Amino acid sequence: MTLKYSFGSIAIAAALAFGMITGSVTIASADKFNVKLASGHPPGFHYVKFFKEYFAPELKRRVEARTDHTMSVTELYSASAVKVTETLEGLQKGVIDIGGGCYCFEAAKLPLHAFQVWTPFGPFSPIKSLAVARDVYSTTPELIDVFEKKYNQKLIGLIVLDPYEIVARKPLLKLSDLKGYKIGAAGANLAWLKGTGAVPVQTNGAIAYTSMQTGVFDAVVAFASFVEAAKFYEMAPHYMKIGIGSVTWLFVHINLDTYNKFPPEIRKIIDEIGRDYETVVAMDKEESYLPTLQRMADKGTTIHELSAETKAEWAESLKGLPAAKAKEFDAKGYPATATIKRSLASAEKHGHVWPVKYKLD
Repeated sequence: MTLKYSFGSIAIAAALAFGMITGSVTIASADKFNVKLASGHPPGFHYVKFFKEYFAPELKRRVEARTDHTMSVTELYSASAVKVTETLEGLQKGVIDIGGGCYCFEAAKLPLHAFQVWTPFGPFSPIKSLAVARDVYSTTPELIDVFEKKYNQKLIGLIVLDPYEIVARKPLLKLSDLKGYKIGAAGANLAWLKGTGAVPVQTNGAIAYTSMQTGVFDAVVAFASFVEAAKFYEMAPHYMKIGIGSVTWLFVHINLDTYNKFPPEIRKIIDEIGRDYETVVAMDKEESYLPTLQRMADKGTTIHELSAETKAEWAESLKGLPAAKAKEFDAKGYPATATIKRSLASAEKHGHVWPVKYKLD
């Protein structure tokens, strides 16, 4: 099966242009700094790959090019410093200086950050998903202030995932095909299966392969790059392009004490790199999606696209999800309704057409 690459060529170099502009800074003394950059995920995971290839070397390069200081980076991946579920805590305690992780593991502490999950069938494009997230973060201070007020850290970058879809043992082309079918999903993603007739099974990336192998479930909700990396297609050779969309809910944070010890010129560089890094990752996700599917197709995976009618029917079954989440978290003191409305409006501003009208009032 041959897949046409339709996103077009996007030069990642464009994302670096801002950071390549260097200037001279005169300071009274030069210092040597070191930061511990960590993730519970392994280097093969997409954002960690760019920690190694972009974030760490670019931080060192910019500090040396634009200041009289030097910067070294100790890289700690694959849970060598923090587990994937403990990045927020590791940053808070100062075990690490800069860390990448997922808000999906912090549902109790940071529920509002799942706002894109609450509006399924959103923007397919990772670049648009990131743009929507940035619009919402810029107008919802509660999404950012909480880190400094409660957890002794600062947001420096958001990370988008490629589109969430389903890989299954058999084709799931109609909503009726999901009835009684066991599908694994993690955390907040389980809500996408409500109303479909599927049997949702809680799982996570660490156990999903084994769970599918032993028959705990017969399909899994995941994003394309993870499906390939985890080799889910070995047991589930049908890849379903269901149209749930891309979600921006991974992060790069820096410990606040670490951040504040740096002189202003280094803090500025860190802020810049955080935003440049998130753009680099989003552009890579946009470019790599179809080639990822092509590689799986070359290994025998059949790629299916759900019809517009089936996607609309699925979206219709979930049309009450945003309102239910808004009500649940408004009652707990979060500005959930306002946040979701901003997300819906921003997606439309960026050209997205929702398959169903989500009503919050």
